[in-house]
Amino acid sequence: MLSISPLLAWFFALVLLLLAGRATARLLSSEPLMPTQRHRELGHAAMGFAMAVLLIPGVPRPPLVVSVCFFSALAAFAAFDWGRRAVARSRGKAVDSCVPADHGALLDPHHAIVGVAMVVMLLRPTGMANMAGMTESSPGTAVLLLLAYVWIAALVLGFGMTRVLATDAGESGAILSSPATVYACELAMTVLTGLMLLS
Repeated sequence: MLSISPLLAWFFALVLLLLAGRATARLLSSEPLMPTQRHRELGHAAMGFAMAVLLIPGVPRPPLVVSVCFFSALAAFAAFDWGRRAVARSRGKAVDSCVPADHGALLDPHHAIVGVAMVVMLLRPTGMANMAGMTESSPGTAVLLLLAYVWIAALVLGFGMTRVLATDAGESGAILSSPATVYACELAMTVLTGLMLLS
């Protein structure tokens, strides 16, 4: 995983566990959730816990095939949900969202792409430098494209969060379910995905 100190690994893992805990708290709360909100929180919880397991020092890593299948399933689920909502929009049907209507569509494909980024990161060859006559492979085209997407997405999410904060200034509401919190969670997980791809 990340070539960082155990202290930073613990810090990133705790951030991911907090994000997953926040999503789990929403799923278990008595607050009624629309289907899209439930799907996104399930994705946040699953992605957060799975990424944290890969980072916590001293914790045995799951077999590669298990991690790849898990993140592939998350990406496929997010892509299916995104496609279903896109078809509904094209037919003029109302589509529920967990953030304001002018922001919600931007987040629809994001979970699918982040899931694909995790799969690419897991499958990227590493540890080849010690073999005779071989050097560490340079990042492939897929990795570079995903890196570009992840960091652009981080900028877009940060901008979206500032817009939501400015719009909702002075308004009261539950912190766990506020659009700004959703953006903050998406931003944190996106940045950590980018750091993993850089490793």
